[in-house]
Amino acid sequence: MKIETIKLDVTGATPEELARYKEVLFALMYSGGLTGVKGGKTIIHFDGKGDFMGIELDYWPYRKRSNENR
Repeated sequence: MKIETIKLDVTGATPEELARYKEVLFALMYSGGLTGVKGGKTIIHFDGKGDFMGIELDYWPYRKRSNENR
């Protein structure tokens, strides 16, 4: 398995802000919320202070289609 690197340059961001961005992006990729959700949505949750709390995935892993759509 080849390890890839993603580099993100953010002008004017503090080290704390960059750490927050890294945490959110890692969670999105790890959960499949960035590219793994088809026909659904990914919700990024923050608390009242703006701190990242988690990722919610909302999709149907299986849905029976009616005969009209075939």
